Amino acid sequence: MNSARSWLVWGIGAVAYMIAILHRSSLGVAGPAAAERFEVQATLLSTLGAVQIGVYAAMQIPVGVLVDRFGPRVLIASGALIMASGQVLVAFSEELPLAVVGRVLVGLGDAATFISVIRLQSGWFTGRIVAQMSQWTAVSGQLGQLASAVPFAWFLHEAGWTLSFGTLAVLGVVAFVLVLLLVFDAPPGGAPMTGSIDVPEGWWPRLKGAFRQPGTRLGFWTHFSLLASTNVFMLLWGFPLLVEGLGYSTAAAAGLMSVVVLTGMIVGPIVGITTARFPLRRSTLVLAIVALVIVTWSVVLLWPGHPPAWLVVTLVVVLGIAGPGSTVGFDFARTFNPLRVLGSANGIVNIGGFLASFALMPVIGIVLDVVHSVRTAAGEQVALYDWEGFRIALAAQLVILLLGFGMVVRMRRITRSKLREEGIEVGPIWRAVARWMRDRKA
Repeated sequence: MNSARSWLVWGIGAVAYMIAILHRSSLGVAGPAAAERFEVQATLLSTLGAVQIGVYAAMQIPVGVLVDRFGPRVLIASGALIMASGQVLVAFSEELPLAVVGRVLVGLGDAATFISVIRLQSGWFTGRIVAQMSQWTAVSGQLGQLASAVPFAWFLHEAGWTLSFGTLAVLGVVAFVLVLLLVFDAPPGGAPMTGSIDVPEGWWPRLKGAFRQPGTRLGFWTHFSLLASTNVFMLLWGFPLLVEGLGYSTAAAAGLMSVVVLTGMIVGPIVGITTARFPLRRSTLVLAIVALVIVTWSVVLLWPGHPPAWLVVTLVVVLGIAGPGSTVGFDFARTFNPLRVLGSANGIVNIGGFLASFALMPVIGIVLDVVHSVRTAAGEQVALYDWEGFRIALAAQLVILLLGFGMVVRMRRITRSKLREEGIEVGPIWRAVARWMRDRKA
């Protein structure tokens, strides 16, 4: 445990996750190209992103159960191969339905990756470092998003649709081979191999047991609150918003999307250290980040005219902070569930943010089309991706954010009530700060 081999195994898993995120986010910079290739409007274009996210969300519970049964190695390798197959279909598709089938396969393979890597690190690491490892895993995913925002966007422009998405398929095959050769579920004599754990009660009682833990549900709402807005921006609507809605060049838009990724890479380890150092204050950190996202989007959407550059930069930085904040949900699952059901618990948590993303993506596309139709009928000459249309459509995010904030507050109260029954009292934050300052003076 915590050995050099542990880091190697986790590193290969992290590379597989990085490639999975590259698969997932490749459509985010290909939105305008996809609209031109398939000749579709915003509502139909949103199906490409939404169907992938919908499949991802729907598969989280089954994947969690499968991870507990077969182990992370099998799931990560299978996911890599399925995603490669999906990208082959996307690369050669000339019509939207075939591309949708390809993105369905990408969603299926992607669904098997993240929670499997989270489960893998729990088999190879122990102690405080486990909380930080989740953030380092998330950072590897940020590298995948960075690769899609800059080199893939450039390669798509230079090499065209088929060659660029075909190259992604090759990377999926590379990940599959690396996982088969170098990844194992646990070290010899360390955590028991997942497939060898006898769970006589079956998968359904095990799943229900994980869901009954208030910490699991707190993790679900944490993920629900903080991932959706970043997902919607990075996976589908951010590039059209920046280029066609706000008038930035494609290079500037790619740079701004890279800021989201770089911010997440910087903030992620800080969040990991903070949650490991102050485990009883994790929900306070989550609520602070949700409030920050709500305030920032509200200012951007209410700003008269186009928001200035400094405000757009502030927005992408805040979205970069929200991503690592959502990962705290998996730390709640880890600390409130035994290892043998951790895959199921992580699946429940992971469904939160992607369920919210699945709801938002098509809603934004539908609202964009409706607003465009109404304004055109009124005699206005406006583009489909006009800023005023985006201003109305993106306001739908505030419903998700406010709902998530309220549910985190509710589940925190329930979770702390259970801790109180176990003799752990979590006092107000101001009291903890006062005690910390008093101890420093002493």
